[in-house]
Amino acid sequence: MKIISYYLVLLLFVSLSACTNSVDQKTDKDGEPSMEFERGFPANEQTIKQAQHATKLRRAIEAYKFFYPTVATEAVIQQFVPHGAIFNEVGIIMPQDPEQQFSVANQDTPYIIGILDLKNGPMVIDIPAGPYLGIMNDHHMEWFGDMGVIGPGKGAGEKDLIVPPGYTGEIPNGYHPFYSKTYKVVMLTRVVVKSGSYDEAVTMAQKIKVYKLNEDANSSNYKIIDIKGQKAPLPMLSWERNMDYWKQLHEVVNDETAQEKHRVMLGMLADVGIKKGESFSPDPELSTILTTAAETGFQEMNVACFANPRPERLIWEDRLWESIPLAGSLDPETKEFGNANYRDLQANDHYFFCAWGTSAGIGRRQVGQGSLYFVGLKDETGAYLNGGKNYKLTIPGPVPAKLFWSVTVYDSETRTIIDTDLGRGAVRTMFENPQPNVDGSFDIYFGPDKPEGKENHWVKTIPGKGWFTFVRMYGPEEPIFNGTYKLPDIQLQ
Repeated sequence: MKIISYYLVLLLFVSLSACTNSVDQKTDKDGEPSMEFERGFPANEQTIKQAQHATKLRRAIEAYKFFYPTVATEAVIQQFVPHGAIFNEVGIIMPQDPEQQFSVANQDTPYIIGILDLKNGPMVIDIPAGPYLGIMNDHHMEWFGDMGVIGPGKGAGEKDLIVPPGYTGEIPNGYHPFYSKTYKVVMLTRVVVKSGSYDEAVTMAQKIKVYKLNEDANSSNYKIIDIKGQKAPLPMLSWERNMDYWKQLHEVVNDETAQEKHRVMLGMLADVGIKKGESFSPDPELSTILTTAAETGFQEMNVACFANPRPERLIWEDRLWESIPLAGSLDPETKEFGNANYRDLQANDHYFFCAWGTSAGIGRRQVGQGSLYFVGLKDETGAYLNGGKNYKLTIPGPVPAKLFWSVTVYDSETRTIIDTDLGRGAVRTMFENPQPNVDGSFDIYFGPDKPEGKENHWVKTIPGKGWFTFVRMYGPEEPIFNGTYKLPDIQLQ
């Protein structure tokens, strides 16, 4: 009897243990506790909390990525206010040196940036005749107009009327209307002077006038101030991975129009406490969710940019050079990546993670027009570029760029021009004037070690940091388009 009783007790213990373990071990494929339901209802408080947490986190992550260009535009608006920029009154011009952080900017032509507030009515941007090349983006970084040589005046001068949301007034003759869907607007203009002289570009920038529609052009007091030599850190870099991102987004949502096409995404924001007309004061639990979402969204966009799986990212099938934007030009009707049937969200993540400014002209492949960009992220072995190693890129000649070409290096963490004691992050035919080899090709060097006698062919990199490069060709010619011209991959030295 004692033996039988012993086995009965042992069997009962094993059975209870098995039952206990079966409850403890209810996990999903990732090892997380499974949600449980009884008779169609959530079985316990843990299931309820888990589902609610998952919903808020998922919606926050997708909202983070969708509104990234919105917050990035707010960052550009705020970036230059400490340097004297004022809505509708003062813009800035900068040589785009490394100390002036701007997402994948070129270092070939100066940048003129003006910020407009349309709450008091339309504003006129008066572009004189000359080599001005400009775009207009709204607060969501949505393109709504081009200026200068790519604008309605085609370089012969124009008066562009920037019309605010809901405006019903008459458009006078002689103005080219452009309709913004937000009140705040950023205009970005480049001056492409043949001499490459920055001083000449500054002088030409002063000829741009901005004034209210009911004012006379001659009475315009609009100024463009030169911030050469001044540090202009990009605020987005301090916002994008923490609660500051959500605080800035709330301010924009509260201040701007609520567009019909954004209703679903604004609904996702509402689920995480960001609502137009209401204060934003998340409790500790929601703050944790939003901080996690910012970090996760940032990481996912990084991968979309630097490790995108789509085959069309490659310019040539047998090379590692990539294109930006991923999906080619913006749809001129929707003014978004994608087409009339859908918005290409992966292309959004790819482009907006590293670039600021959109136009229907980006990615347009047309002989002799605009510029083409070739993005290098890896060396010939497929390894990401390392700031502690030395590399060489041979650009075959003749280079099919009828205007000029350049090679620019960016810090992979900031996506801005690399900042070293060299004082530049580019090799440019207009400035460094690299000399060709006997066969007409050009050798460009990257790395911490200066190549003997080739300083003008070299961009310095930083050990311990990653980098990537854009090769830009201005006025691209037929060999680029017919496949007879290709860039070799970057070689490790």
